[in-house]
Amino acid sequence: MAKTKNNEVAVIPGDTEIERLVLGSLILENDLIHTWIQDINPDIFFSSECRQTCSVILELYRVGEAIDIITVTQKARELKKEVLVTAMFVSSLTNRVGSSANFEYHFRILQQLALRRNMIKVASSAVNDSYDDSKDVFDLYANATQDIDNAMKKVVNYQIQKVSDIHSNIIKTATELAISGKKSGVVSGLTMVDNLTNGWQESDLIILAGRPSMGKTATAISMAMYPAIEQNIPIGVFSLEMSSSQLVSRMESMLSEINVGRIVKKQLTVDEIETIKEKAYKLDNAPIYIDDTPNISIMELKGKSRKMVKENGAKLIIVDYLQLMRSGVKTGSREQEIAEISRGLKAIAKELSVPVMALSQLSRNVENRGGDRKPQLSDLRESGQIEQDADMVCFCYRPEYYDIEHYEIDNEQFETDGLFMLLVAKHRNGELGEIPLTFIKEQTKLTDYAGYSGENFAHPEFNSTFVQQDKTDIKSDFFDQANTDNDSPF
Repeated sequence: MAKTKNNEVAVIPGDTEIERLVLGSLILENDLIHTWIQDINPDIFFSSECRQTCSVILELYRVGEAIDIITVTQKARELKKEVLVTAMFVSSLTNRVGSSANFEYHFRILQQLALRRNMIKVASSAVNDSYDDSKDVFDLYANATQDIDNAMKKVVNYQIQKVSDIHSNIIKTATELAISGKKSGVVSGLTMVDNLTNGWQESDLIILAGRPSMGKTATAISMAMYPAIEQNIPIGVFSLEMSSSQLVSRMESMLSEINVGRIVKKQLTVDEIETIKEKAYKLDNAPIYIDDTPNISIMELKGKSRKMVKENGAKLIIVDYLQLMRSGVKTGSREQEIAEISRGLKAIAKELSVPVMALSQLSRNVENRGGDRKPQLSDLRESGQIEQDADMVCFCYRPEYYDIEHYEIDNEQFETDGLFMLLVAKHRNGELGEIPLTFIKEQTKLTDYAGYSGENFAHPEFNSTFVQQDKTDIKSDFFDQANTDNDSPF
């Protein structure tokens, strides 16, 4: 029997009470499973009952069935595990849970205990083998090293890929796209934006920032509607500022061309209602999923995003907006909390392999600057971490808002009535520059700039191929009508 350095009998590391708390939390709050599924492993549990119960819960999750006391008990019978996973035992698990607030803390303890047990097993085997003179010591060392690495893999999930496999996959995907002529990412329906980005790319964090009333939400919703309506691509939207009905009212306005204020305030005539039903019929089947939970934490967002991706197939996640979120952990300042949220959003994009577009407010420094009041990266509110984490930073800018009558891009004059500039200030994998668009305030609709192909538009930062692609392959009937609306007032 093993002893400690104080000559006391050593106890195998394990904490049955915490194991039961963790399992009870998983049964009561299924969203935790979406958040932690990659790390949940029966091997992290010490007791046989808890280990078997975990395997039953994972099987229910795998087949997409509900997880509660009854389903766990029934599934245990199906899997012939009812000897250990009894109805009384499963019921006792949930009785122990007062709150899941400390779930992460408890789960990390289980991982550490499991790693200790694995290390004890590996070390004991290495000690015994080292006494055997018939075994080569270099083989023993190599085996022990590998066993230690495997001990970690059984507890903490991480992935290693061979560069040749990644290379082959890139070539395969590029070939398929070249043949099909499709964009590699989720397109926005805005020609020059899609030519620049080739669609929003997997694992990218896109920050869409601007001062109030600059059209951030309208921009995001326009970019969500095109792929959902025209290409049937599922989109997930987390709206912390506006209610789900207000967002859908904006969508109805975009499609029907009826004043959004009248729709929101329910001041519609019978004819207008019929017009909305007729022109916005595509919303009936549009795969847009809205969660308007206020003050959501980054942990909750992560769990719900997992669910949207897994169950609804979401290919783009939109968060409106970043400063209304909370980190869920104690920090010394609001700046540190925003930094935690920013890192969390990037982690979600990378883990789920979907682009995450997060809207962000800018500081009042923009208003105090004078001149054209163009936003800069330093204006990102409350944290420089946002700039660091983002793969793209785009600013929403309306010169007309600041009473600027003419806007110039490379010696070309633009009338500012209805002009919306999307300023690409950071692009980790592409070009920078300014993209002119048209914004129709009454319909909160963003469209391509009418009559402008971009052929003469070239900043030094841009690749010339960006502005020379034909835009007819992206544009659809959904946006065609916008070019006739330029006389709509702001």
